[in-house]
Formats: sequence, C-alpha cells, structure tokens
Amino acid sequence: MSITNKITVKRAEIAVAVILALCSIALMIKSAENRITWNAEENMGAGFLPFYLSLGMLICTILTIIKFVLKRSPQSKDDTPFIDAVAFKFIAVTIISLVVLVLAIGYLGIYFSLIFFLAFYLRYFSEKSVAFITIFAITTPILTFLFFEWMLKIPLPQGISEPLFYPVYDFMYGGFSFAVKMIFIILTVVLPTALVFLTTRFIK
Repeated sequence: MSITNKITVKRAEIAVAVILALCSIALMIKSAENRITWNAEENMGAGFLPFYLSLGMLICTILTIIKFVLKRSPQSKDDTPFIDAVAFKFIAVTIISLVVLVLAIGYLGIYFSLIFFLAFYLRYFSEKSVAFITIFAITTPILTFLFFEWMLKIPLPQGISEPLFYPVYDFMYGGFSFAVKMIFIILTVVLPTALVFLTTRFIK
C-alpha cells in the first residue's frame, strides 16, 4: 500500500486537528508572556489578539476532535485517500522547497533566497517562459526590499549578503533628493525586466 493510500480523509482530519490544537496552545503560552488584557487605561496588550485568536482556534479544533471521536462528521468515517499520487508529489516538493528556503534565509538572506526559491518553484510548477520567471524572481525581492526596508523601515534577515546592501543604505539615507530616489526606484524595478527582454530578443 502506497503512502497516499494510507493517508485517508479520516486520518488527515484528526492529524490536522491535533496539530492545530497543539499549535494553538503553544501560541497561547507564547502570547501570555505579554500582556493579554485590554482596558481603558492601558489599551490593548501586545498579546491580546494573538492569545484570543489562538483560543478561538483551539476551541474549533477541540470541537472537531469531539465530532471525530463521536463519528458525527462525514470526514470521520471517510476511508478514501486524502490526496492522489500526483498531488502528493506537488505537496512534497512544496514542503521541501519551503524548508530549504527557510534554511537558506538564515545563510544567504531573504532576498537572494527568494530569487532562487521563486525561480525553482515557478519553473517546476508553471509553464511560464524563462524570461517571465527570471523577471518575476528578480523583481519580487526588489519590491519586497523597497516595501519593508524603505517604506516601513523594517529590516529583514540578510545573512552573508548584508554587506552588498551597504551602498543601497547609504543612498537611501543619504542626502539625495526625493526625485533622485524615485528615479533610482524606477530604474531598480525596470532594469531587470529590460535586461531580460534584451537578452531574449537579441541573443539566441
């Protein structure tokens, strides 16, 4: 019996319910490390929303487990395979690639890791052209950088690639005018697309 036949709808339901219940408890414990109260004097505590959202998720999973034990839901009596072999392969590749992405972020940094992840993922799962995949894989991390690092001032992990961003930071926080910075942003976003287009157009 293949692994896809062993993973039935019934087993998948109870497994997901138990995993979500454990995650909910872990999130509640972590949220409780911060203030989870909300009053007029102190406003909402940092852990208020995460704690009570996790509590709501825990209640839902407990109800699912109870219905499973009592055989009250259709899924609790369904022994058909949860996924077929083709879908299982796609799910396995997705999980493995995400794990590699998370590990790579700690070493390469999020931006370069995203380039490799998007290029691989789109190449494996889509029928898009190499030009489209290249443009998308390059411009997405650029836009992510501009959004988080420039607009929100939230630094993301950069790993060993951090020194490469020092000249960019000097430009971002230097004494350049707003117009010059806007031109830089436009060129940064458009240039990869133009280079890929010229490469595919004139180089066979």
